Amino acid sequence: MRNLGLRLAFLATVLSSPLAAQSVQSKHAQIELLSQQSSVGPGPDLLFGVHFLLEPGWHIYWVNPGDSGQPPVLQWQLPAGFSAGEIEWPRPERMQSMLQLADFGYHNEVLLMVPVHAPAFISNTQPAGLPFAVDVKWLICREICLPDHAQLHLSLPLATTSVPDPAHAAMFAGAQKLLPKPFPRGWKASAESLKDHFVLSVRTGKPIAKAEFFPLDAAQVENAAPQKLEPSAGGLKITLKKSDLLLKPVAALRGVLVLSGGDAYRVEAPVTAAKGIK
Repeated sequence: MRNLGLRLAFLATVLSSPLAAQSVQSKHAQIELLSQQSSVGPGPDLLFGVHFLLEPGWHIYWVNPGDSGQPPVLQWQLPAGFSAGEIEWPRPERMQSMLQLADFGYHNEVLLMVPVHAPAFISNTQPAGLPFAVDVKWLICREICLPDHAQLHLSLPLATTSVPDPAHAAMFAGAQKLLPKPFPRGWKASAESLKDHFVLSVRTGKPIAKAEFFPLDAAQVENAAPQKLEPSAGGLKITLKKSDLLLKPVAALRGVLVLSGGDAYRVEAPVTAAKGIK
């Protein structure tokens, strides 16, 4: 009788816990699909993450990879009624091994989080839990670049409501701290188009001594060119060299502004042309 009780307790634990995350060892990286929740219920969004653990010296790419490379691509297979959002990209690093080229991406490890919307009603006929899968394609580089791919799977038990998974809470919390924040209310951003440069002005109400701008749109800014920063009493100005591939006027400079200390903000600065510049 005691053994039966232990077996029932073990079965209840299994049915209320997510299937262990599948980890795949690929070329110079370990990759796995994680969930912020240990169970899924109808209504609230879930948060999944594709976790890359990279060998030393190897890197993958941001949504704008810079002068070479390509960002990871995710294709989801979800239960009926579920839908995946876009990747929430952490602030990138600049990777520049030569004066002429610069890339944007990640070393060591990164968690690419994706919100997944759950329907108001969930039907599940599989006792093992609701199956989630994602096909991942990425390019990993060091001195050479290697394309790679994996299919990752995860099953979550059905519950009346989604329950946070304490095993992954710290990892998701850490990844969320790396996400660029919305531009603060009260801050202002604008850009002036000169012949060969953009001048990005950010007014924060206090001087900013150090910052770096990562362009979201390709072929607007020369990625490898030094960014000249001029602190002011109320913010900063950054001079950005125009890309040789820029063929038409730009309505806005979109990107991520990373300040000293690592705080990052999403920027969309309307561009006005200097007098005599088209």
